[in-house]
Amino acid sequence: MANRILSLGGFLEYFPLIELPITLTSDLHHIFLQENKPLPEGYIQKFLQAPEEVDDPYTEYAACFRLPGTEQYQALVYWKASLMTYEYILATFQNNGRPISSRIIGGTKSDGSTLLKRIATIDEEGLILIAEGIGPLDERLYTAAQSHTYQLEIAETGDILQMISEN
Repeated sequence: MANRILSLGGFLEYFPLIELPITLTSDLHHIFLQENKPLPEGYIQKFLQAPEEVDDPYTEYAACFRLPGTEQYQALVYWKASLMTYEYILATFQNNGRPISSRIIGGTKSDGSTLLKRIATIDEEGLILIAEGIGPLDERLYTAAQSHTYQLEIAETGDILQMISEN
């Protein structure tokens, strides 16, 4: 990999196109880890890490999938795991490889006393519905009143935007 140019095209080969709809549950990453090739460190550093970001030695990345029907930009989802944090991240890139936008759309995160859970569904039109809730670590004590939903969409520019709710 040292002599190979790290292009967006090469990076995208790790992200298979997926048929929508899909729901990103907390354990779906196991399938992506089994079925998709591991991401080389060079691609992680070039396309997924911010320049100032340094991962701890326990951080893992997994390619999940690419969204269909995006000629103006490339949209993909990857999974990132670090200590007490598991995230599905939606990222968009210009066709020249420059990042446009990224957003955490699913996963779990704990501070040791509470648990934040996000479950995302991407529908046939590419709209992302996220159900999010925070509660005690003991899930038996969790109530639905502690959760809310919101919707994201990817604009024609590749920007990931939160849609305004009319409640």
